[in-house]
Amino acid sequence: MKHIRLSLYFFAALVGLSSCMDSSDNKDVEKIAENETAIEAVIKTDSMSEKAVKDSSGLYYIKRTANPAGIAAKTGDAATIKYTGYLLNGTKVVSSTVDSKTEFTFPVEGYVYWGGIERGIFLMKTGEKATFFLPYYLASGNADKVNIPAYSPIRLEVEFIKTRTEVQQIDDFIAAKKFVVSERTADNIVIVKTNTVTGDTIGPAKSVSVKYTGKLLDDTKFDSGTASFITGNGNTISGFDRAIRKLKKTEKAIIIFPSSLGYGKNGSGTILPYAPLQFEVEVQ
Repeated sequence: MKHIRLSLYFFAALVGLSSCMDSSDNKDVEKIAENETAIEAVIKTDSMSEKAVKDSSGLYYIKRTANPAGIAAKTGDAATIKYTGYLLNGTKVVSSTVDSKTEFTFPVEGYVYWGGIERGIFLMKTGEKATFFLPYYLASGNADKVNIPAYSPIRLEVEFIKTRTEVQQIDDFIAAKKFVVSERTADNIVIVKTNTVTGDTIGPAKSVSVKYTGKLLDDTKFDSGTASFITGNGNTISGFDRAIRKLKKTEKAIIIFPSSLGYGKNGSGTILPYAPLQFEVEVQ
């Protein structure tokens, strides 16, 4: 929110990797050709090599399990995959299995961890499995990254688990928390009141002070504090402002809204693009 300082939290993507490249290195073009030769050599040894396809980005893929009835990801969805990545010599270098998690969820066309992962998801439907061969510029780039040498092509084994729109994510969250919804607008501002207060709602053009804790829908906290502002004057993100106007003095609630009423397709700081948000609020 404008005028509300966002405390940074660490977004736990895979440690030490980057999709960025330093284009100043004159080896880049040469290594693209080397990657292509190496990938094609590995594909020739695959029992399903006849199904290999190369797309316009230089990514090669083999669809292992097809599911024509599956759902394709759309921009802004949260896509969930399982994956394991290997160097072409078979050395395992990355995996979606981190701590107690086995899946990786990311906003489609919003957060590119490796360009090849996001490009690949558009070639799949839910329930499908595929092998992707990523040239270095779609993987970890032209610099050494922990256990991945510079310019390394990667073989990525991917299973597309599910894709959820923001509305579906909000509905899943409400169901999992067993919330009783007090009010829901047509554009999916959800208010769950946690105490009972009489009197008039705040409404527009009112000076208000709100104690809040901001979280993602996985309950990761990104900020907390007290915000003082005049409702309706554009000093806070739209979803927050509009929800507060519907509350009363001393009322407590959990408010939830999609990214179109928050930080949208660009995100903000460590809040990723297309992220629905929840706030625990108390109007003071």
